[in-house]
Amino acid sequence: VANAVASLTEICDNSTVARAAFALNSSLVNKLLTALNECTEWGQVFVLDSLAQYEPVDLRETKSICERVTPRLAHANPAVVLSAVKVVMRMIDYMDDTTEFHDGLLRKLAPPLVTLLASQPEVQYVALRNISLILQKQPSALKHDIKVFFVKYNDPIYVKLEKLEVIIRLCSTSNIQSVLAELKEYASEVDVDFVRKAVRAIGRCAVKVETEAERAVQTLLQLIETKVSYVVQEAIIVIKDIFRKYPNKYEGIIAKLCENLDVLDEPEARASMVWIIGEYVERIDNAADLP
Repeated sequence: VANAVASLTEICDNSTVARAAFALNSSLVNKLLTALNECTEWGQVFVLDSLAQYEPVDLRETKSICERVTPRLAHANPAVVLSAVKVVMRMIDYMDDTTEFHDGLLRKLAPPLVTLLASQPEVQYVALRNISLILQKQPSALKHDIKVFFVKYNDPIYVKLEKLEVIIRLCSTSNIQSVLAELKEYASEVDVDFVRKAVRAIGRCAVKVETEAERAVQTLLQLIETKVSYVVQEAIIVIKDIFRKYPNKYEGIIAKLCENLDVLDEPEARASMVWIIGEYVERIDNAADLP
């Protein structure tokens, strides 16, 4: 069955006529779900990917498919897990997001996705990319698991950057304090590119969580006080974005920013500082004398 599904899927990818001929129906879906238990792990991937293309006829069928697919979330093969997640996410689209069944499915998604982060770095990367997409559709899916995505010292840079994206997506009023403390630690790392991304992440958190923007601004000021050139410049760039999001709210820090004009040698940082000075020129006593 799995080999037939794999062949038909490949044919359908290259032919619109074949795609219409291989349209799934309730009877065929039921047979595929029954065959799922007998397939090899890679056969299960092909079957699950086909099921993800199916549009259920009603809520009862939607729930039935989810109930028969969710055991695959505990599979040892990450590819099977991700294919099962794909089916569940597809079925969730056909449910009312206020139902208990919907919330229960989201709770079931979290543990297998978190478990994938204990795999090899390459698997982690694929899992993180999928998690990022899932959070775009269901932001609450992993809201209690943010600490799992905190960066480890031995993570490859590509995993670190993906974890940063997930942390920003999960950032909220309930966890912003620990997130900012963690991002501040990242700003002292040796990898310059990662440090820059971490500083920008602080700014993105400030823009996302308005009630905690003050805390984020104070964190950025602490980083500016380190006098590390690239940290200072990146902080000024993100502070400009914060000024644009919250005009006339944090002018008190402009004097501190002006003290660091001499270290600005990157075009984007200089442009950000010029914008800040131009926007708040009436608040700066010696604006005309600034270099």
